[in-house]
Amino acid sequence: MTTIVTILGIMSDARTWRSIAGDLKSDKTKVFEANTRRDATIEDMASRTLSETDGALIVLAHSMGARVAMEMGRQSPGRIRAMVLSNANAEGPAQDEAASRENRIAEAKADVVVYARRWVTKVISAKSAQDPRLVGDIRQMVEDCPPDVHERQNRSLVARPDATAYLSAFDFPVLLMTGAEDHLSTPIVQETIAELLRDCETVVIEDAGHLLPFEQPRVVSAVVKDFLLRRNF
Repeated sequence: MTTIVTILGIMSDARTWRSIAGDLKSDKTKVFEANTRRDATIEDMASRTLSETDGALIVLAHSMGARVAMEMGRQSPGRIRAMVLSNANAEGPAQDEAASRENRIAEAKADVVVYARRWVTKVISAKSAQDPRLVGDIRQMVEDCPPDVHERQNRSLVARPDATAYLSAFDFPVLLMTGAEDHLSTPIVQETIAELLRDCETVVIEDAGHLLPFEQPRVVSAVVKDFLLRRNF
């Protein structure tokens, strides 16, 4: 039986992939939600996920989770049947990134409600920003993230591996998705990653930003289903 592994982004919870993974589940698959809240490095998050699952994997990963997924592909390429990466980046940390992330950690510790309100407006599309329920759900998710988890995840990203060094070795199909209004994983960034992969498809989804699985779950579900069907999964 193939396991569909869902991997979350920073400060995120099960709502990221729940409905999408549910749409994909069949009598030939099971769903496993990776835990990205306990480990201090991307490498350890990947290792934990591999050790807590068995057999062949189809990986659905968002943002920081995409970093974990790529590392899983490096650590155990033979177990990955396909990978779906939403709002991904692959490069190593920027020179000034550590200071920026320390500021984020301090701001969240000082007032997580204010931090959540500011953060959400930066990462979703203009249309998503007009949906009070969606905005409220995302803010609440951020507020519910324990401060130590937020801190640990940010610091894991500061020390993240540069996945561009090994993506060319992946011999399984990869679907890259991003939102048309994602200013972090832009369509250009996505194409740059795609050029490093042997077998890759890219999709840009309108009316979505960096939180694509939250903003457009039905569209994402349809795109992933089509990808997996065409690849005979």
